[in-house]
Amino acid sequence: MSEYDVAVSFTEEQRSAVEGVVEAFRQRGLTVLHGSEQTHEWWSHKEGGDLPDARVRFFVPFVSAVDDFTTAVLQAVKTGDEHVLPVLLDDVPVPAELLHPHVSYVRGTAHRADQLTEALAARVEAAEAAGGGRAPVTEVVARVKAGAPAAEETEPAVPAGFSRYVEQDAALRYLGEQFAAALPGLQRRGFVGTAHVGDARIAVRVERAGDTVYALDIQRGGIGGDETVNFVVGRHDGSGALTNGWARPVYDTGAGTGVLEVHDFSVLGGGGAPRAYRREELFTALWQRIDAVLTSTTG
Repeated sequence: MSEYDVAVSFTEEQRSAVEGVVEAFRQRGLTVLHGSEQTHEWWSHKEGGDLPDARVRFFVPFVSAVDDFTTAVLQAVKTGDEHVLPVLLDDVPVPAELLHPHVSYVRGTAHRADQLTEALAARVEAAEAAGGGRAPVTEVVARVKAGAPAAEETEPAVPAGFSRYVEQDAALRYLGEQFAAALPGLQRRGFVGTAHVGDARIAVRVERAGDTVYALDIQRGGIGGDETVNFVVGRHDGSGALTNGWARPVYDTGAGTGVLEVHDFSVLGGGGAPRAYRREELFTALWQRIDAVLTSTTG
């Protein structure tokens, strides 16, 4: 399966301008999945088996007007799909309900390929530094198409009183309380566990004979936006972009409550699609991961 940094999508009217931007991408060193036929209409009408057999870091549709396809694209971004990165051209007006207030979209004009290239290259480099991988283009496009508006269908409404920041505060407070209560019990196994609980960071450390055998920082904000919870495993100097996973508070319309959508790079073992956890479930998963590490240390 071929691998690319980006796969592009465009309208018929954008074809010639986008070809120039794609060439600038390639000169910058980005690998690009691009064909002259790959318009928004082409992507939206292809089924899984007809799509390219490739993995991409970002699916990049060029958006100069909001139609059904770009509505689905923006909805995918709003719900946290890290592999969808629309380029908003020429100050295109986007409905407020489709914008995520803490996602910085790539904006520009197709006639300034240099600016778009640098902006996109920065996103690719940031994703690489954060440990984000590539995804099959069939899966990315399928998720976009699944978010397209359907006739006579309405999604359950998220309550006006739902707040990602309130959920973030509650999650940090709960995790801090649970770790502070659970870590002293490690003394029975010959370890010393401590938790420093602050407003923006929980520092979990497990030592044996003065040596740190496990370290976990749970931080406010991170790669997914300042309303997320970021997880960093291992001691570090705090510089640069670093994450082993992150969680975004979302509203589960089926359960009627807020949950944490966890993007797991390695904090819980890594791999797989994002998964929703209640606060209690997330602490249990984190504690089980610590237990597995400590068991391997003494095994």
